Amino acid sequence: MSRTKGSRTEGRPGKPTGGRVRPAGLAGILGEAIEAPEGYLDEKQFDGLALRLFAHQYEAMPAYRALCNARGGMPETVRGWRAIPAVSTSLFRTTAFFAGSDDAVAAVFATSGTTGGETNRGRSHFSTPGLELMEAGIVVNARRMLFPDIDRSHILVLAPSPELAPQMIMAWGMDRLIRHFGTPESRFLIGRSGLDVPLLVDLLGRFSKGTTPVTLIGASFGFVNLIEGFRSKGIAFALPPGSRTMDAGGFKGKSRVLTRAELRTWISETFGIADGHAVNLLGMTELASQFYDDGVEATVAGRVPCGLKQNPPWTRTRAVDPLTLEDVPAGSDGVLLHLDLANLDTPMAVLTDDLGVCRPDGFEVLGRLSSDDSRGCSLTIDELTRSRP
Repeated sequence: MSRTKGSRTEGRPGKPTGGRVRPAGLAGILGEAIEAPEGYLDEKQFDGLALRLFAHQYEAMPAYRALCNARGGMPETVRGWRAIPAVSTSLFRTTAFFAGSDDAVAAVFATSGTTGGETNRGRSHFSTPGLELMEAGIVVNARRMLFPDIDRSHILVLAPSPELAPQMIMAWGMDRLIRHFGTPESRFLIGRSGLDVPLLVDLLGRFSKGTTPVTLIGASFGFVNLIEGFRSKGIAFALPPGSRTMDAGGFKGKSRVLTRAELRTWISETFGIADGHAVNLLGMTELASQFYDDGVEATVAGRVPCGLKQNPPWTRTRAVDPLTLEDVPAGSDGVLLHLDLANLDTPMAVLTDDLGVCRPDGFEVLGRLSSDDSRGCSLTIDELTRSRP
């Protein structure tokens, strides 16, 4: 479905998301940068905003300030965004980082905590302006990387709704996609009893007879469980042209592992999704922004996708030595460290436990620093999608 004159424009770069008025102060400045036309943030502008946000977070978060002081990284000594002290994802499990008072917390999102239960869950706290900033980034990034060619889609999410899973950041983000890009028929398909397979089959069958593109969204292993069930029953669909899938995460230590190419083949055979219309998303509870691969964006633009994760303009990713936290040589494996200007309320620089490599066209996640740590939304939803059609 191509865009036509007068089509909806909420969430397009350069315009306040959903027509809202931007807040004053730092949140408003960051919102303008996120929603500005692509290319607006050059390196000097990014550096200036990063240092301003760092100075704010240094003053507003005592725990972060203590970490920075211990590393000798204070606002008066840090000269560029690469020198901003990063917080390891493991610290989010033991420390509440929040740049505000307790009564300013509007939402708390938690990791799945698959290795240690409730006590091992990392948490990220958001204020209302922080949630608005995250929403702006979600919409701008999705417009560029997931929906560059269409305005509305039947969005079916293989995950619980925010009402059922209020601490799952993926559910909150997918709800925003439905609000900005979905049709009235869009919905979440995991309820209290698990995945509603009969409803999903009914919806896919009905949507296959129409012309509106369908977007299937879920955790990577959720797709594997679903498609295995469909394949065992000989169930397949021919979704309308322009339909697409977006899977988040990976397989994280599971015995059943597929390559990205194998999963794309399964998706194409099961749903009739065209080449280049199955994308993977990297998201983290500790980050407000997400990283898509370039499958849809490149395909729509007539390019061959490189398959690497793309940084939204307001983020940066480094591959660093795990001991020194210095950049590894270009093209070498390192631990991925992300810096996100949309992280208004929590540390903007986050050191992950992902091994990866940064290349000129994007970055690639190669695996986990520790195979024992399999946190993330993917496994949580894996447990909920094991029912077979």
